[in-house]
Amino acid sequence: MNKKNILIVGGYGEVGGKIAKLLLRSYPNRLLIAGRNIERAKQFCARCNHLATPIQMDVSKAVNPQQLEGVALVIMCLEQQDTAFTQLCLREGIMYIDITASYAFLKKLEDLHPIAEQYHSTIVYSVGMAPGLTNLMAMHAAQQLTTIDQLHISILLGAGDTHGTAAVLWILDQLNQPYHLKYQHKRQTITNFTNRRVVQFKGVGKRSLYQFNFSDQHTLTKHFSTSQIVTRMGFDVESLNRFVSFLQKSRLSFMLKLDKVQQLLASAIQKIKIGSDVCGIKVEAIGRDQFEERAVAITFLEHDESMVTAKIVATVATELLEHHHPAGAYHIEELFTIETIKKLFTFSSLTEEFS
Repeated sequence: MNKKNILIVGGYGEVGGKIAKLLLRSYPNRLLIAGRNIERAKQFCARCNHLATPIQMDVSKAVNPQQLEGVALVIMCLEQQDTAFTQLCLREGIMYIDITASYAFLKKLEDLHPIAEQYHSTIVYSVGMAPGLTNLMAMHAAQQLTTIDQLHISILLGAGDTHGTAAVLWILDQLNQPYHLKYQHKRQTITNFTNRRVVQFKGVGKRSLYQFNFSDQHTLTKHFSTSQIVTRMGFDVESLNRFVSFLQKSRLSFMLKLDKVQQLLASAIQKIKIGSDVCGIKVEAIGRDQFEERAVAITFLEHDESMVTAKIVATVATELLEHHHPAGAYHIEELFTIETIKKLFTFSSLTEEFS
């Protein structure tokens, strides 16, 4: 059977829906919008003039392989607990994209490299704004220098942006989960939203950013094993940054361990709009160029973080569908460069500074 369809799991969600609409421009009548709620899938497809097909699928349970007939590519927009569905796709020879930000799950996907090779499938993960664009920017910045001592990745999120429920819950959940970083053979335990650093974003101003457990700082160590890599996150509303930092210091964040509290707060965040929909990344690489100490800073600034992620995912999907790539499991920066996605945004969105 000629495989040509694109299956988007969670395709009617905040990010998945935008990915679908972008891909429909080039692949009408080839998209399958999947999820547990078939009514939401049907409603979404109706809004797309029925150029996509709704299907009911619960990837947390065993999926019938027949539902994957004719599928060339799967785009996973949901957080998963295990890789059973991913492995099913790979064994069916289906290409796969995952947009998860969870490092714990990304490690499980890395382990699927032999299976992907065996069945001639390609899986790409760390796809989106963070991780994703952060990885590509870090690689680009590092390539400007001979050696890298430090990589600072700063992520700015708009408090007034429309964030999907899963993304909000993930951030809230991380506040109570310390993580570990290795540097110079020493293991550090980091509490999320601590270790403040003030970062200047052109057009926005100075903002307080705090260490946060995005996966890029872990996965990029395979390229820069002797470098210190730190990822920080903050919001465009400075008072919100200070408030979350206060919660963390006062240990009141333990209340977020309760599912009901998480759900209530996530709902409030999505309804109460403060700030703007700005989103940004600043990567600072510090090291040497030949024998001179140098620093390179690359800044990205846009609006609507979920659309930025959708554009990157849609571009990677098109690359996989239209061009041959090696079988195996890869982070985005292992197959693509910043040039792949640079055309998606206005030139002023990406600036470089040397010092």
